[in-house]
Amino acid sequence: MKMKAGAASIGLVVLLGLAACSGNALAPSSARSDGSPAAPSFSQFSDIPIPAKARMDVDQSLLLGHGESWVGRLVYTTGGGTGPIYDLYKSDMPGFGWQEITSVRASISIQTWQRADRIATVQIRDTTFGVETIITVAPAIGAGTGGGGGGSYATPPAPAAAPQPSVSRQPLR
Repeated sequence: MKMKAGAASIGLVVLLGLAACSGNALAPSSARSDGSPAAPSFSQFSDIPIPAKARMDVDQSLLLGHGESWVGRLVYTTGGGTGPIYDLYKSDMPGFGWQEITSVRASISIQTWQRADRIATVQIRDTTFGVETIITVAPAIGAGTGGGGGGSYATPPAPAAAPQPSVSRQPLR
């Protein structure tokens, strides 16, 4: 019995130690110093526009890194319609240094942007709770291959093409 209690104590200490070491600069704090819950903050996103009164969905967001080198998925909801959010990104992303790659305006609108060695995809759709916006930012394929210390994201070489069988044609009768 003492053995099990000792192992459980060691496991708890290790778990708490790992939790303390895994601080994420972008993870919102769940409580303020006075003990009340803290609202998620968008202040850490200095490289993308965020509309006023946006509400971050902390459960659906996955954010890694910090400053203007973060990657991951940011999910938030706002009131109103999809049109103003679509227009916000269309007009404001270039001011943050992003270049448009492509965009589709539809019931689920998607915009794709590039800034240096990062790609951002903005997905906008109506939901029961308002307009949901999902921003996914990731390194561009081939980014970091210059030996500059950031790891390699290069595309692996394509396998050799298999020989294609010849195609015969027959007229329809």
